Amino acid sequence: MSEKKFILVTGGAGYIGSHTTVELIQNGYNVVIVDNLVNSSYDAVARIEYIVKQQIPFHKVDIGDTEALLQVFSKYDILGVIHFAALKAVGESTKIPLDYYFNNVRGTLSLLTVMEKQNVKTIVFSSSATVYGDATRFKDMIPIPEHCPTGATNPYGRTKLMIEEMLRDVQNADNSWRAAVLRYFNPIGAHGSGLIGEDPLGIPNNLLPFLAQVAVGRREKLAVFGNDYDSHDGTPIRDYIHVVDLARGHISALKYLQDLPKHEGLYREWNLGTGKGSTVFDVYHAFCKAIGRELPYEVTGRRAGDVLNLTANPTRANTELKWKAELSIDQACTDLWKWTTENPYGFSLDNYSWLLFDHEKMFGYASRLHTISFPKTGFKVSIANYGAMVQSIRKNDVEYTLGFDLLGKYLLEKNPYFGATIGRYANRIGGACFDINGSKHEVDKNEDENCLHGGRVGFDKQLFLGPVVKQTEKGGKVTLEFVHVDADGHNGFPGELETQIKYTIGEETVEVEYQAKIAQSSKIDATPVNLTNHSYFHLGKYAIDGLFVRSITNQGLEFDKQKLPTGNIVEVSGELAAGKTLTRSDVYDHCFVVDSEGQLDTRKNELKQMFEVSDKNSRKIEFYSTEPSFQFYTGDGVVDVDGFHPRSGLCIEPGRFTNAINVSEWRLQVLLKKDQVYGSRTKYVFS
Repeated sequence: MSEKKFILVTGGAGYIGSHTTVELIQNGYNVVIVDNLVNSSYDAVARIEYIVKQQIPFHKVDIGDTEALLQVFSKYDILGVIHFAALKAVGESTKIPLDYYFNNVRGTLSLLTVMEKQNVKTIVFSSSATVYGDATRFKDMIPIPEHCPTGATNPYGRTKLMIEEMLRDVQNADNSWRAAVLRYFNPIGAHGSGLIGEDPLGIPNNLLPFLAQVAVGRREKLAVFGNDYDSHDGTPIRDYIHVVDLARGHISALKYLQDLPKHEGLYREWNLGTGKGSTVFDVYHAFCKAIGRELPYEVTGRRAGDVLNLTANPTRANTELKWKAELSIDQACTDLWKWTTENPYGFSLDNYSWLLFDHEKMFGYASRLHTISFPKTGFKVSIANYGAMVQSIRKNDVEYTLGFDLLGKYLLEKNPYFGATIGRYANRIGGACFDINGSKHEVDKNEDENCLHGGRVGFDKQLFLGPVVKQTEKGGKVTLEFVHVDADGHNGFPGELETQIKYTIGEETVEVEYQAKIAQSSKIDATPVNLTNHSYFHLGKYAIDGLFVRSITNQGLEFDKQKLPTGNIVEVSGELAAGKTLTRSDVYDHCFVVDSEGQLDTRKNELKQMFEVSDKNSRKIEFYSTEPSFQFYTGDGVVDVDGFHPRSGLCIEPGRFTNAINVSEWRLQVLLKKDQVYGSRTKYVFS
């Protein structure tokens, strides 16, 4: 069992569960998520990790599977549970009620059984205002208080009410149980980052998600169900609460339970709402204001069961939980529009898929391999979380890179950095040491007396968080954004470094953008950085001899016997700029100079074509970058591994000058300070 203490979040990949998980982690809790992914996506979990910059244990488990759930409880020291996992569509529940009773009620029974067996007796339950039914049938019950008589009018609401009764009975039987029941009203909005939000499957059941799909052209118009109610504009009144406020309510409820006197149990309900009612047209106009235009709508007849006003009385939560909704409808609409514009198709993209790469027991879902495909051009790119590594680039079934078919092979000591992201410092650092502000730093020696490619456990051997996968235009380019936080002192490097890598995949292009900065929490304010990709390229024959290559320059750094620069720029080859056909005698492992100056952030520079390689079949790769130099390596040092041999592929590694941190004229290329940003761009074109 882990030494850490965890909060288990069931349904943590869902809309409200994902936002609550973010808030839990940002409030200092450790979280483990279980979700069966029936009406959610693991991509939400990946994005949570991207937001909070840490890995989150995840288990694909149906809470109705008691044995699987018991294994999760046995693996972690769980303090309490926040329970979201449920089928949740009111309309759907009337069509398939048995599914709702089986999933929601039986699933919760399984969960409570395991909790009791494991002596975990703290639970925050995601209930719903639907348990009240039509509260307007009672006098003076609008806004709705917790003592309003319940009377759910659909199977979904009745499952929530049944679970409430289960929790009440369990607590009455055993006073050590602590159960917070949160009845919330109409969740809206999205996380302010635009990275997580509501991703309804099929036709949205709720007002704002439907409006959002109208706004991006996925739906023709909004149907307004009745404009003859006794409200200021004739449409029904509801209590709309920002999902982030709602998530914070769960944190407040959890803290309330945890702060109870020792040996004191509790069962109690709280409404989570704003206490302010808004009509359908109020929300409609707020959203139109957020997007800057009017959207089409049509008034139709009333829906069966709809009532005039369902507004919360949140006084109990305000006073007891010290919680209050703070975010406005306008803010919710703004946040929803950001989520929608950046993710118009939610988490489901036509050109994207992923699978578990290998070693599930070792890495879990962090082992994922992500594939982007363009059938029109036959272009396919696969990128793994391990090392943010390019595993494969194919065009018309011709492989252009060297890579292994299973993750386990990348763990081999003989792996020559196939496809890897290289960091925190690419290439060599002489003597594996450097000086910053009078302080000497000794880093990992992994090539004789030098540090090569960040040390023995560089970025190539780290699990990157994410990716955030986006496609803003149907059939268009796909972006994958990874993030990695490298700890202060790792491999000897000073400062906590946050690195973002963004891959943009087009119909025959791969673009890579690097960004790095020192974390604000870091006590160290300077560190060296040099990032690149170490893919080995060929043109379908797993051999480079016979390929035609051309460089932008013949100039490069002069090296000594330790492969360290002397400080001089010399002519390395008089043939590369003119172009030449590679033969066995052409051995390169040289840093070629494109720009003698160099900058810390080169992303605003023009993408220059630095290199190209082609064959007799008219296949070609063009290499572009904003960087001041590139390492050209013919792969002669590759040892025989898994069918690959020396000179099976060549490397073009755009980056900064070798050992720049130890050369006064060059060190500003790589010396990153706390108030600065390191950046670069590289582009590969395949034809």
